[in-house]
Amino acid sequence: MHLDTMGLYVVGEQCTQLVALGKVYDSSSTIHNVPYADDVVRVSVVKVYHDDAQLPFSTSEIQFVRPAIGTFVGWPTHLVIGK
Repeated sequence: MHLDTMGLYVVGEQCTQLVALGKVYDSSSTIHNVPYADDVVRVSVVKVYHDDAQLPFSTSEIQFVRPAIGTFVGWPTHLVIGK
C-alpha cells in the first residue's frame, strides 16, 4: 500500500533541499530483501528535481536520485515531507 506523493529531501552543506518526489510504501520492512531501521521508509522515486543529488542510503548499484526512478530505495523518515 502506498500513500500520497511526498517530497524527498537531502541535507546539503547549508540547507535541506527538495530533490525528488516519491511514493511511500508501508507494506514491508525490507528493501531488496535487506531489513531497514525504524527511522527509514521505503520509497519509489517518481519525479526528480536534482539528477545528481546523492541518495541518503546509496547502494553499489544506485548512488544518485535519477537512477532510483522505478525502483525502491530507503529514505530517512524525517526527510520525507508531505507536499
